[in-house]
Amino acid sequence: MPRIAIVGAGIAGLVAALTLQEAGLACALYEASDRIGGRIRSDARTWQSGAVSEGCGEFIDADHELMHQLIRRFGLATISLDRGRAPRLLYFSNRYYREDELTEPLRAVAALLHEQLQEIGPVTTCRQYTAAGYRFDHLSAYDWIERFVADGHRSPVGRLLDLMCSGYYGLDTSEQSALNLIYMFAPRDLARGSTTGGPQLESCKIRGGNEQLVQAIARSLPEGSIYLQHRLVAIERRNEREVVLTFVTPSGPVEVRCEHALLTLPFSTLRQVDYRRAAFSPLKQQAIAELGYGTVSKLFLEFDQPYWYQEGPWPHPHNGFIVTDLELQTLWDVSYGQGVSGGLLLSYRSGSRGAALTSPAPYATSLDSEAVRQAAASCLQQLECLLPGISAHYTGRAALSYSTGDPYLLGSYSCWRVGQYTLFSGYERVREGPIHFAGEHCSVEFQGFMEGAAREGVRAAQEILEDY
Repeated sequence: MPRIAIVGAGIAGLVAALTLQEAGLACALYEASDRIGGRIRSDARTWQSGAVSEGCGEFIDADHELMHQLIRRFGLATISLDRGRAPRLLYFSNRYYREDELTEPLRAVAALLHEQLQEIGPVTTCRQYTAAGYRFDHLSAYDWIERFVADGHRSPVGRLLDLMCSGYYGLDTSEQSALNLIYMFAPRDLARGSTTGGPQLESCKIRGGNEQLVQAIARSLPEGSIYLQHRLVAIERRNEREVVLTFVTPSGPVEVRCEHALLTLPFSTLRQVDYRRAAFSPLKQQAIAELGYGTVSKLFLEFDQPYWYQEGPWPHPHNGFIVTDLELQTLWDVSYGQGVSGGLLLSYRSGSRGAALTSPAPYATSLDSEAVRQAAASCLQQLECLLPGISAHYTGRAALSYSTGDPYLLGSYSCWRVGQYTLFSGYERVREGPIHFAGEHCSVEFQGFMEGAAREGVRAAQEILEDY
């Protein structure tokens, strides 16, 4: 049997192992942490109401076909997050906006985005780009807003687009390629729906927690094929048929020799591995060293009721999704569709806002962290500007997910910085001899999503199978 080693037991590594198993090939998975799942991390214990929150990967959209196939295969139920056509709640410059107030300027921006997309082309990678694609790739999303939106960031539309782009990709717009903004928003009706990192129309999540899926996949693999607490520290390519992986474990260093190595760990952590003897190409080394990663933090607060749906000074009705230029940034009702009596509100912060919302532990709650209690108190003060009276309904329970502080992640998800589309986009997935790559950071179409990670796991496994 071939010797195949998969590094990382997140959704990409697990789906790759499942694909290989179905083809009759054995493999072993090596995971640095003491748990499987990677960015799929569900919390079903913290909340008095019985709600479940997702520390990282949350939404499964209608076009995430592989995720839906896996959900059906393992007999899991989903919660529909389609809230119909009710509007978002917008709050900028200390006032509420109704969506219809911004409809006309957003339509003007949408027309321009569509025109630019036609000039750029449907796909931009390091191997396929137009002159317009190159030009916009070397413009930041921030500067795009300044140049193409009337009054730039001084306008509510400019601030809304900035928050949308930062929320979706995880970095400040000054660090992002303008192509992120164009590709994300050109195909959409900007005047409707959410595009800020929250749920899209027809999206869902797994009832009881998304982590159930990775647990189900792991149970379907051969017993003893997953090794936890194996942190990769070095890679050596001996020849085109032998790779040596060195791991640090609680019992000491371990060397694994294999014919194929599949690396699914994020480049943010791979750059800490000694790969000088892996014979990676210069472009691969540059991609590993420089690929951008978002700095999203998720602060959850529990309330005894979903107060935000009541009548108040805010425009009514709305769909429980709030975008604001306050530090809160983007909020949505995590408990929606879960059938619980209380309400669980998430403050989703990205870029410099997300990087500033930290705690000593990357995943902590108000039950065990003073930093989380202080963050919750600050959040409540700002929420009073948006939803006066909400503090009286706070249960005292809060939780913070700060994946940038997780040593096994060091970021929320990948994000192409200025110039990176035409520099190395699409090359992240390219194999280097017997060393293969997978993960959401290798996906061009579904970068940042569980779907992208799962699809790349299948693709990399098929790449290995072609050699046998």
